[in-house]
Order: sequence, then structure tokens, then C-alpha cells
Amino acid sequence: MRQLRAVWGSIIVASITWALLAYIPNPSASASQIPPNRGGPPGRGSLDPPPLETDLTLLTVTVADKAGAVAGLGKERFQVLEDGVEQKITYFWVDSRPISVGFVLDGSNKMDDGMNEAIRGAGPAFLKSKRPDDEYFVIVFSDSPSMTISYTTDAKRIPRVFPQTGESPLYDAIYNGIDAMKEAANPRKMLLVITAGFDNDRGMTDDQLTNFAIKQPVEVYSIQLGGTPVVANLLDLLSGVTGGRANLSSASSFQIEAMCNEMALAVRSQYLVGYKSTNRETNGHRRGVKVKVTPPEGSSKLTVWTKSGYYGPKAPKTKSSAAGGK
Repeated sequence: MRQLRAVWGSIIVASITWALLAYIPNPSASASQIPPNRGGPPGRGSLDPPPLETDLTLLTVTVADKAGAVAGLGKERFQVLEDGVEQKITYFWVDSRPISVGFVLDGSNKMDDGMNEAIRGAGPAFLKSKRPDDEYFVIVFSDSPSMTISYTTDAKRIPRVFPQTGESPLYDAIYNGIDAMKEAANPRKMLLVITAGFDNDRGMTDDQLTNFAIKQPVEVYSIQLGGTPVVANLLDLLSGVTGGRANLSSASSFQIEAMCNEMALAVRSQYLVGYKSTNRETNGHRRGVKVKVTPPEGSSKLTVWTKSGYYGPKAPKTKSSAAGGK
């Protein structure tokens, strides 16, 4: 009997001991159970999109009507054409994360008094609908491009006075603006260029600027107030290859502010649309892209834009092909 009691006592003590051990926190287990930080910069809490497959072509698509961005559309309303061939959408996500905006503003002597007066309200009009985490910077170009306002979330700091001196290094200013986006805190990036429409032809060429812009994750938007067709063609090309939009405007403060307000509302929410291209060639050639969206019944006319194309993969040269080319 005493032996039986001893056995049962040992079992009870062992059971209590294991129960207590089960409630002692395991540091390594607790750490592994902490949800990963899915935000961008610390404290922002914005969800990141789902992970991408390596061979996926990803498009940022903007859909807007007169009221601004059109949200809530399903994947079934989107159609992607690559070189005229329909592609199967395998990735779809609504992107409303914070945005970083670079203003590139013309302060050269090409801006007459009417133009200079007209653009004073452009920045405030765009930032009227900004959210707390949205940030911006300002580059003013006259004799040379200069970042007059570094990254900030304070909308009150946007300048309203511009110098009207010096020749117009427009292309250099756009390059500097795109390059400055490498320091952006937010995942979505866009540049807004407002210019009289001239370049001094002393710095970067249009080909150099286009080749640089097409490789960067920055959408280029522009408002041109006059100037040359050469600049108009370049700004239109930049918007096409980056997924932005090029606009022509008179020196009307009302029209410019309306454009800025419309652009700001349009990019508040965008769509990430991905697909695996049916074109398996590895020649590095450019492929044209077009996205169509079927509007909901009874809705107003939709405006849809994304980048006009991309360069397909290019197979690396083998030793034999490299030797044959000598």
C-alpha cells in the first residue's frame, strides 16, 4: 500500500511539474509567433502587397472618373493586352499605400508673369487631399535645379514664389527629381513637372533621360504651359513609359489648380495588376501594353492609364556567341 501511494505521488508531482513547464514562456517560440511588420517605414502600418513571383509582369493601373480614383473594382473588370494578345491576370491588388510626390517647378526666365502667377496655387491644390503619411519635396530649376524643400509631410511648406531667372535646365531637373525618389519613404512614387516648356540643351539629352526614367519605379506627370513641340513630345513619352500623364494647359490658375486636384484624387488608390506573359522570347525587345476596364453598370465614363510598355527579358550572351561576334 505504501509503495502504491509512493507511485501515485510521483505521478501527481510529475504531472504538476509538466503543467507548470507548459505555461513558462519559450522566448524563441514567442518571437516566432510575433506577426511580421508588414508596413513600410516604421509606425506607418500600411499593408504591403502580396509577394510577387519572379517572372510576373506587374502594372500599376490608375482608374478615375470625374470625382477622382475609382476604387472597389474587381479583377474580372480588367483586361490586359500585350502586343494585342490578351493575358491572364494572376495577380491583383488595390494599392492605397502612402505616396511620395516630387514637385519639379519651373523658375526660369521662360516663365512669364502670367505663368508664374498661375502656378502659385498648383502645389497647394495637389496637397489639399494629402493624407498624413504622404510626403513631398520641391525642386525649382532656374540656372540649375535646386531642392528648395526636402522631404516633408507638412503641406504648409509648399512654396508660392518663384524666381523667374536663368535658363531652363528642364531635363536635368526631371532627372534630379526621379533620382531623389531613391530616398523616398513611401512605396508609391510620382513626379509632377510644371514647366514653360523649354530646355537649355546644355545637360542631359532626351534619350538619356528617357532611358533613365524607364528603369525607375516613378510615375512622371506633367503640365506644360507653352514652349516647344520637342519638350511636349518628351513629356508625353516620359508619361507613357512610366505610367503617368502629360497635360497641356494655358496660363490659367483655375485650370492648373483643377488639373492638380484631379491628379491628386486619381492616384489616391491604384491597382497592381500582374500577369505571366505568353511571349516567351528572350530577345529584350520592347512590348506594348494596354489595359481596358469594364465600368460598372450605370457608372460615368472611366479613364484608365498605365505604362505603355516594357522591355522583355534578354538572355545573357554565351561564350560561343560572344566569341562569334568578335
